[in-house]
Amino acid sequence: MIKKLTYSLLTALTFCGCMGHNGLTGKVTKFNLEVTEDRWGREGWFLGLWITLVYPISLILDLLIFNSIEFWTGENPINGKSPLVDVPKSQVEKMGFTNIDKAQIERVSSTEAKLHLDFENGDEITFDVHRTDLTYVVSYRGVEFYTGTIKE
Repeated sequence: MIKKLTYSLLTALTFCGCMGHNGLTGKVTKFNLEVTEDRWGREGWFLGLWITLVYPISLILDLLIFNSIEFWTGENPINGKSPLVDVPKSQVEKMGFTNIDKAQIERVSSTEAKLHLDFENGDEITFDVHRTDLTYVVSYRGVEFYTGTIKE
């Protein structure tokens, strides 16, 4: 029974290749940060939330349910935000690029990503994307050339 459950969970995680906001885990983290101003108190709450399985359960629910819903519907049911990697081809073409064969986004951190573009002629290029609140900046080799806003 445990083997079947483990294999099922691993299979589900394998097919959940989408990246989401982890809205539920974010709310638990926000609660942990707001419950007290003392860093030792926060650490105590942090450990308590792990020991009582609040963090692991919220993370599993995010990975298996809420991030999948976010991917398929285009909106996270917990925080109402659109997917992090939802960049339409028209948006990329606004930056002046056409004949794109493949576009891939690699998440570096919660506010940084790399945009890899492969063109039909075999050329490749990688951009840095930095996000602050509802704006993002695309740069190439340290030169910022595009700024956009994220719709809420």
